[in-house]
Amino acid sequence: MANDLKVSVGREIVRLKRSIVKTNSELASLNDELKRDERVYELLSDNRARRRAPRRRDRKSGTVDWKSVLEGLPKTFTISSAAQRGRLSAKAKTYLRGVLVRWVKKGKVKRIERGKYQKVQ
Repeated sequence: MANDLKVSVGREIVRLKRSIVKTNSELASLNDELKRDERVYELLSDNRARRRAPRRRDRKSGTVDWKSVLEGLPKTFTISSAAQRGRLSAKAKTYLRGVLVRWVKKGKVKRIERGKYQKVQ
């Protein structure tokens, strides 16, 4: 009886191993199919993105050419006039103060009083 049970369990183990191999091969083919479908989806998505008109960046979100801002300012200017010249958002106005400090350190502008500056060049 013990031998019959041992043979029966052995056969069941072999059957399960075959089933696992078969399931693993099915899984591998499904993974390959998934990767192929994902590549096709990416290609379709990229093509549609290229066909759309490119979005234009808002002037406020783009980079600011500080050299041209400085050149366009009058001899004496305020922070707000510099901000208007650079078309800056409220967040960028705080950055402008740092730019003005750097300009003062480099000798490009001179601080006359609080919020008022004069070009040196």
